[in-house]
Amino acid sequence: MTSRTTARTVVFIGIGAIIASVAWWASYYNLVIRGLGENPLMTHPFRCWWWTAEICTRAQAQTKLELPGFPPYQPLAIWLSVAILIVGLVLVYRSPSPGPAVTPAGEPKLFIPQLEPFYAWARDFAWPIVRITAAFTLFTRGFSKVTGTTIAAFATGSMARRGLEPAPLMAFIVIFNEAVGTILVAVGLFTRFAAASIAIEMFILAFLGHFAYGYSFAQPRGGWEVPLIWGLLYFAIALRGGGPYSLDRLLGREL
Repeated sequence: MTSRTTARTVVFIGIGAIIASVAWWASYYNLVIRGLGENPLMTHPFRCWWWTAEICTRAQAQTKLELPGFPPYQPLAIWLSVAILIVGLVLVYRSPSPGPAVTPAGEPKLFIPQLEPFYAWARDFAWPIVRITAAFTLFTRGFSKVTGTTIAAFATGSMARRGLEPAPLMAFIVIFNEAVGTILVAVGLFTRFAAASIAIEMFILAFLGHFAYGYSFAQPRGGWEVPLIWGLLYFAIALRGGGPYSLDRLLGREL
């Protein structure tokens, strides 16, 4: 019989594969739509996420020369990812439980007591969805910084402009947190350390870098709304840690 640790690992891989597939689909078709310009051929590429419709192939053909080196999205990726997740969930269900499903003290009584095993499992399963989604969403910002500019240019154009000094060091920390720290949070390795570092960064950006521009991030130079939300989210992740579906748990050690 499959161990609970192995089953959770398969679920973890399935969740990560789904998020990676969504990121691939979104990135590729965002470039396709931008490449089409004013052409109304494709405005809603959702259908291209699950299968290769005719409109998808037509859009790819029209923008092929404008996307050199970027592999076209393959719907098989999402189907394989979902299959891995389903296999993992089945393995978790069939693996030996470390103990009976018990609702924690203080939780409200269930209207349907038979659902208690499901809720006990869902409490653990819900956390990696939050953790991995937060990580990959912020990673896109870090990736764009790594590929689109240098640390010196980012320090001058962003950190120094907002009065955050020493600008080069601050720029390095921001890029490291958003490009490397988010990956650590996603896989659940040194989760508390990485999440706490990102949370501190976001609080500094909120109250020192963006506070003077007002609350709403829709302000011309960006308010402190979004950095505050990111900071609180990663602060919560730092408090909770990686959870059951993480490399920290597989290694048996965490900060």
